[in-house]
Amino acid sequence: MPVALIRNGFLRCLYAVYICIVLPAVIPVLPVCLRLYTLIKRTALKYYFAEKKIRYWRQNKEALLSLTDKGYKTKVQQLGLDLEKVRPSEDARQQSHKVELGEIDQDGFLLSKVGEISNVPSVSKKQFLARKRFGLRVVAVDGYVCIEKHYKGNKSSFVNEIEAHYHLGRAGCNMPVIMDVDFDNLTLTFSYISGRVLREELAGRGAIVRDRDIEENPGLTRSGKRKRSMNRIPECRRVLSDVIDSQFIELIFAELNKIHKARFIWNDIKYGNIIIEERSGKPYLIDFDWALRFPELGKKAFNILSNRDIEKFNMCFGR
Repeated sequence: MPVALIRNGFLRCLYAVYICIVLPAVIPVLPVCLRLYTLIKRTALKYYFAEKKIRYWRQNKEALLSLTDKGYKTKVQQLGLDLEKVRPSEDARQQSHKVELGEIDQDGFLLSKVGEISNVPSVSKKQFLARKRFGLRVVAVDGYVCIEKHYKGNKSSFVNEIEAHYHLGRAGCNMPVIMDVDFDNLTLTFSYISGRVLREELAGRGAIVRDRDIEENPGLTRSGKRKRSMNRIPECRRVLSDVIDSQFIELIFAELNKIHKARFIWNDIKYGNIIIEERSGKPYLIDFDWALRFPELGKKAFNILSNRDIEKFNMCFGR
């Protein structure tokens, strides 16, 4: 009995030390440690794990494409295109089953190769603003409109997007499905979401948010890259209520919750990555090449990381 009392007293002392000394010392530095951990994880993926993961998904390509038949897809006719005109010839089919419809620029405008496409913002060759990171083409695949994303040798971003779409698609997130994958050339082909990009709707109300508009504004071009990015938020918040209501904002937040429940951090919340789907009016999310999954972290540690997503969301939408 005395031994048990001594043991219980000792454990209580240890618990008191943990509560009064250890936790107060650890909690302030934990966010910094988690940011460092995220950086190490990204570095390890880039220089070591990306190649291994590509080999894994190459062997499991069928599982990766398993949602293709059930996911969101847009037929070429829905965009006012003639199926016969975008069907590849026999000679072309032997080289590729895709037909290029156009190229997408930095602001999401289409340089079309098949003429005007209904409800798709377009530009001329002279107006085209080259993309800064990854190439995007609009292609037709088996009668469906798709977006082909070329990662330009960036294996870690390629893997991030694969894993995000695989897990988040199964979590029921509103997002495109992967229609095709080329492991040799590092390209993913996604289903096309028919709708309006939120950024473009805000720009149409006068917000200076497009890259081409910022480059034409001397006061903004003198700012650093991060500051220019942050300056877009108050510009968009100024006209946000003219485009979407509180219910739509809650729908976006519900999608973000799905991402976090699947143990992912999106890391790329911005107006250009949200599409207002034309039929349902619901938000669809795109661009997950910065997303990372953290199944190994405990709940509290993961919540600290996910709170950064939520903080950015609140900055953008004022929830």
